[in-house]
Amino acid sequence: MILASLSLFFLAFVASLILTGLARLAAPRIGLIDRPDGLHKLHPRPTPLGGGLAVFLATAGVMGALLAVPNPWGLERYRDWPAVLALLLAGAVIVPLGLVDDRVRLRGQHKLLGQLLAASILVGGGISIDRVEVFGWTIEFGPFAVLFTLFWLVGAINAVNLLDGIDGLAAVVGIILSGTVGVMAAITGHPEVAILALVFTGSLLGFLCFNLPPASIFLGDAGSMLIGLVVGTMAIRGSLKGPGTVLLAAPLALWTIPILDSLAAVLRRKLTGRSIYARDRGHIHHRLLAKLGSGRKTLAAIAACCAFTSAAALCSVFLKNDLIALLSSLAIVFILLATGIFGRNEFLLVSDSLCGAARSLTRLLSMPIRAGRTEAGPQGGQWDVLWAGLVESVDEFGLQGISLDLVGRTEEHGYSVTWQRPSPDDLQRCWRMELPLVIRDEPVGRLTLIGNRNGTTAYQDIERVQNLVEAFEARLAALWPQLRPPGCNREASAVAAGVGLPVCQADQGDSTRVVVRKQPK
Repeated sequence: MILASLSLFFLAFVASLILTGLARLAAPRIGLIDRPDGLHKLHPRPTPLGGGLAVFLATAGVMGALLAVPNPWGLERYRDWPAVLALLLAGAVIVPLGLVDDRVRLRGQHKLLGQLLAASILVGGGISIDRVEVFGWTIEFGPFAVLFTLFWLVGAINAVNLLDGIDGLAAVVGIILSGTVGVMAAITGHPEVAILALVFTGSLLGFLCFNLPPASIFLGDAGSMLIGLVVGTMAIRGSLKGPGTVLLAAPLALWTIPILDSLAAVLRRKLTGRSIYARDRGHIHHRLLAKLGSGRKTLAAIAACCAFTSAAALCSVFLKNDLIALLSSLAIVFILLATGIFGRNEFLLVSDSLCGAARSLTRLLSMPIRAGRTEAGPQGGQWDVLWAGLVESVDEFGLQGISLDLVGRTEEHGYSVTWQRPSPDDLQRCWRMELPLVIRDEPVGRLTLIGNRNGTTAYQDIERVQNLVEAFEARLAALWPQLRPPGCNREASAVAAGVGLPVCQADQGDSTRVVVRKQPK
């Protein structure tokens, strides 16, 4: 049986090795190329995508062959395989979705719909979290079981997708998590999950041969979402104590790093006024890369964290002690926070937000009731005074949209706000300008303006915008000593202001859709 298991692993490894090599050759011919942009994508050269498809085909091919022949594990086709088949079908949805996103860049909402469809297939195939058990206590979800299962699966998909930011990272994390789930499934008596985990780990290892720094092919969204889908599903099945009862502590410990990174990203973006779908460079791998200066060291550090929490998850299952898993997760989170490696800025944002809410509530309770309403931006105070002045100018200058980003304590902790008309003019006829804001030779942020021509010449448009920007910079310069938060440094300012962009960049292409946050009266 051990020899047969090793044969499956080796077969998946070789199949993935061959398919990844073919994908690397075919991807450039169909436009599946990830090009560096100098801001979010910092790899040195255009790199093929499509590794996720190779991993999926290798896994599906080996599992399909296993279904067609007698197996030494005593698995029955109609008893043990329905959930595995549902997972492969869900993968057949998530991989094309990722490939389309890699090729044409889908909107976040459209990706979410596709992810929900894939997760719904799994729920329809019998994957369900009806109740969870931790420290001997059982929590019943009842009619909310389906919603909780969908939340877990979609969260797992996006957690790995967000974590995939440097060469080899998603694949290494996937190998550690998948291998751990396989051992966990063997301990809890779920051989079909253990076999799937073995095959998937072999497929990821075959791909990793091409993806270690410097990578010659990337997983793309197709691959990172596939890892989240497969490992998230196996974590449910592999930690089942009984029908629908999931041992909660072990999966949570297993997913500590992906969950922490995705939770921090959501908090960071929401509390600075950005869309949760917006990209930034505040993820754990970006922070470690800045501190360690090497992709390989960053990869090793994150792999070590995942290996530690995975080992703790296995110990908790084997020893039937949830405390081991939960303490290991808390230890990793505490170390990252205490050392300032990751999470401290998000903690400050949450603290600032809660303190601001408490102050507002205190003032509200102590004030007499008055008519009217005041709206504040994510940081409030003088930031909003500046923003209000810009919004009041939109009609005078014929603007269709404005976006303002000012630096804060760090790149992630600043003021970011966007306005767009509810029914903008045809953006194909609009101009768009992106200007760094500079005070005393120090970049402090970026201002983006979108406006219509209205029969004016390009010279007239530039002259009008110049007057607006000069007036705004004068107000900003006067207020900046009061607004500049402690710890704001030139490096963070340079990143936020987009150094490397032209001083004035104008085009007539389709501008990016932005979130409506405020409207003029």
